[in-house]
Amino acid sequence: MKDTIFEAIEDALTEVTERPVLRLTEDMELDREFDLDSFMFVQFLMSLEDKVENLRFDPAVMGENDFNSVGNLASYISVQTQVGAR
Repeated sequence: MKDTIFEAIEDALTEVTERPVLRLTEDMELDREFDLDSFMFVQFLMSLEDKVENLRFDPAVMGENDFNSVGNLASYISVQTQVGAR
């Protein structure tokens, strides 16, 4: 499951940044490593929702600071998709 989530994150980042994103690590910071501004971050989350079944982000509850690293985001996606699959 982790590999699938990382692949989805890589695909979404590639789409939003318009450059190939490969070999993510859990400690990579999305804002620093990929220079995502707030608009690009929202596009990134929307792209992830399209790529990962049962994934929905609630913008009223979370923001960029909640996902300051790839590892935090991957953990969130893992939990959300397990809950959504029930």
